[in-house]
Amino acid sequence: MSGQASISQSRVMGHLGVWQQRTPGLLLVLLLAVPAKIIGDTIPVVPDVVIALVAGIIVSNLVFRVTDTYRPGVRFSQKTVLQAAIVLMGGSLSFAAVLQIGAQALGVIILCFVISFSLGALFARGFSLPGKVGTLLGSGTAICGATAIITVGPLIAATEEEIAYAVTTIFSFNILAILIYPVLGHLFHFSDLAFGTWSGTSVNDTSAVIATSYIFSNGAGAIATVVKLTRTLLLVPLAVGVGFFAALRGRQQNISVLKMVPWFVFGFAGMAVLNSLGLLPGDLPKALTALAKFLIVMVLAAVGLNVDVARMRSMGPKPFVSGMLLAGVMSALSLGILRALSII
Repeated sequence: MSGQASISQSRVMGHLGVWQQRTPGLLLVLLLAVPAKIIGDTIPVVPDVVIALVAGIIVSNLVFRVTDTYRPGVRFSQKTVLQAAIVLMGGSLSFAAVLQIGAQALGVIILCFVISFSLGALFARGFSLPGKVGTLLGSGTAICGATAIITVGPLIAATEEEIAYAVTTIFSFNILAILIYPVLGHLFHFSDLAFGTWSGTSVNDTSAVIATSYIFSNGAGAIATVVKLTRTLLLVPLAVGVGFFAALRGRQQNISVLKMVPWFVFGFAGMAVLNSLGLLPGDLPKALTALAKFLIVMVLAAVGLNVDVARMRSMGPKPFVSGMLLAGVMSALSLGILRALSII
């Protein structure tokens, strides 16, 4: 018994130690997110997610560097807090709507995936990018931004510098998307369905998709979340396929499919099921959505804290121009396909 008690105590102490490491970064993120939320509610013209993102960039590049003291909490905010927000968003949707929206967009997502991956390799050759940056940019643009890049990078034996090139370029487009997409959506009088589907199929990282679409409207945000999560599921076959071809070329890597599965997608679907069955009483779905939107403000503050302007400058123009051109082409192509299929 004493041995079991000792093991339990050590586990508790271990968990406490992890949370102590995360606390400084979480407090920093909250210090940016709370004022951003207040200002955004007071001055609706300036979205809270944009304020949080810009504040994070300013702090990390002009005020002080985000050291190892803050990184665990910032990483936790950017990944786990985002996943929690996505799960909570499911509580405001019906499961039937989730299936309908996801199925409707699946064909467009797969088509864009194939084109993006191919264009990434083509642009890399045309711009004479180093090593495997083209494959990484194609993966990030096709699926889920930095997550896809970090997953695929080791499978093709990409260097840390090549991964950093691709991630920084993808982040740059995310920032532009958050700022420009909602303006274009209102300028062209997009419906919630049109804007949500467009942003869900063409913007890269999940956090940027959700932020961009919720700036436009709550309805567009719900649709974009479903479309983006459907797109995220393609990360598994992408990684397995890339790993297979890497193995054929002699770069054998151990692939853990279970680690690639975005389990929070099932949490999102589960919440939608609970809501469809009427098990989320009264105004609880609205409260969950409000909490999820604040968590997204936290996520964008963390994203801003991870933007390294100096590194972006040191990359030189080629990767940036190539990545932006690829993202711009895919954005226009996605819109064209959706219009051709009368989805929007």
